[in-house]
Amino acid sequence: MAEQSGKCVLVIDDAKLVQRFAGAFFSRLKFEVLVASDGYEGVKLAISRKPDLILIDIMMPRLDGLKAMQLIKANHAIRDIPIVVMTAYSDRINIVSAAKLGAAAIITKPLTDEILLQKLQLVFGEEFVQSMIPTDPAEKENPFGVNEQEFSDAVRAMVGEFLKFYAEQIEILEIAVRNREVESIRKVTHNIRGTSGSFGYNEATRLATELNEVVHASNIDWHAAEVLLVQLKNRLTK
Repeated sequence: MAEQSGKCVLVIDDAKLVQRFAGAFFSRLKFEVLVASDGYEGVKLAISRKPDLILIDIMMPRLDGLKAMQLIKANHAIRDIPIVVMTAYSDRINIVSAAKLGAAAIITKPLTDEILLQKLQLVFGEEFVQSMIPTDPAEKENPFGVNEQEFSDAVRAMVGEFLKFYAEQIEILEIAVRNREVESIRKVTHNIRGTSGSFGYNEATRLATELNEVVHASNIDWHAAEVLLVQLKNRLTK
């Protein structure tokens, strides 16, 4: 198994499944993991704990990721902590804004182990990342030093949680579409596309992105929204 890295990561995201996915990834790499559900909580934790790395979502309640980054970069005690921005939105404005604020890297959700390893290498260097991976070829299929049965059980548990989460989000989405609640639709589609791909539901990510774009239009096509909702519901049975 890999030795303790001695490093700490702060994950700032309002989606509990993203917190768990990123937390499980970094725990396997022997990082201490801190989590926060909004920008205010994240900034406070950054000041009090001074982590080695911050992962932050852009779209969050109370204080969004970009404003939280501004506060972090304005504080001399924590301004040099590398920040990796996570966003389900690939629009140029958010990416450019994050880069201007000094993001070390930007990840377009959904998260995957491969993408997180790439960003770790960018921030900490190839030597550090390679030190986390076993050199024994027999262990390379499971590079985090986790018992195979343990790993399989953890994956199944997280997929089960995701499916429950997805079903709950679809119920909320049905009500929101029926009642033409635009902000609720935007929030739910943000949640779905921020997590679905990490659990193999790439089609759900695509459909949620399309529905989010529909309700951002100046003239909303509610028939198209209803069609996409039906397709998203069908993802539960695929």
